Amino acid sequence: MRRLALALSLQLLTAVACSHDRRAAAPQADAKQQHTIKLTAVGDILLGDASQSRLDREGYDYPFRAIAATLASSDVVFGNLEGPITEQTKALDGDKEYVYKSKPAAAAALHAAHVGLLNLANNHALDHGDEGLLDTIRNLDEAGVRHFGAGKGRAEAIGGEVVEVAGIKIGFLGFMEKYGPYGTTYPNYFAKGQHPGVAELHERWLREAIGAMRPRVDVLIVSCHWGKNYAEVTKTQQRYGRLAAELGADLVIGHHPHVAQGLEVHAGVPIVYSLGNFTFGSKGRFDQLDPLLRRSWIAEITVSDRRVAAIDLIPLEVDNKVVHYQPRVATDVDLAAMVQKLNEPFGTAMEISGTKAHLEVAARELAPR
Repeated sequence: MRRLALALSLQLLTAVACSHDRRAAAPQADAKQQHTIKLTAVGDILLGDASQSRLDREGYDYPFRAIAATLASSDVVFGNLEGPITEQTKALDGDKEYVYKSKPAAAAALHAAHVGLLNLANNHALDHGDEGLLDTIRNLDEAGVRHFGAGKGRAEAIGGEVVEVAGIKIGFLGFMEKYGPYGTTYPNYFAKGQHPGVAELHERWLREAIGAMRPRVDVLIVSCHWGKNYAEVTKTQQRYGRLAAELGADLVIGHHPHVAQGLEVHAGVPIVYSLGNFTFGSKGRFDQLDPLLRRSWIAEITVSDRRVAAIDLIPLEVDNKVVHYQPRVATDVDLAAMVQKLNEPFGTAMEISGTKAHLEVAARELAPR
């Protein structure tokens, strides 16, 4: 009996010890998961215009079907909403060449596609005036899609948005470059005081917004609508991209040119000058381009130990004459040649693996936050 009691006691102690080991291992695994998250950045989004008849026929999930798995695998998906979500019929300017809008159903479709955050600072946000912008904000709020870069007044427009994932706080700021009629012919396009509008890409606004956001977050992403359509990186893009990096951004993401542009690392900060189009409902003007440069990017951003640790750029087919308003991963592009061509001005080398161009981002020495 003593031997049996001793054997049972040893078995009980072993079981307790093992259970303690399993409980001790679980928090370590959880902690590891909490310190690595994936963000996905996409380019210009327009669910309407020339694609409207297809959306009405196929459903609003149609543009996302070929890329749905990529979006669903991310902790946060963010992009640029090119045009208001509104039923307003009066345009900001009847003579404006390109006037866009999406039906209210687009907001719910974006949420269903796992798009959780949108930049509104762009040259189509007010295509249907202040009311169109306010409708957009209301429709996105009702659908549960967060937004930044525009607002009911200046403070809201430059205030940005903070998202927390697994204990990591990520800040988003959005700005639009002032050019052409924006701020001149349309004097109230940029938010001022309590007047609705978008955030202007200006050194003073950048300093104020980054200065206010930086102490509040672990990772700060600045999203800029800038540059020229179907063109190379401009000096203005470089100036403001580098300034944002120097002021405290951890990543700068650009859009507006409708095509992919190169990646530069400045002061240890990656600057993706343009992601290009994503689910964009306009026909586009890709015929004028070198076939190698008719693609866009999806950027997968790895955040580890509360910093941007890596970026993977995935090429997308977005020419609607080819994809019919349903972008897909470009599998037949010479990715090494594409990266070499786009990154050559900046001397940025990337590792090519399958359909991804990979960049490891070195840790930086930062002042205490």
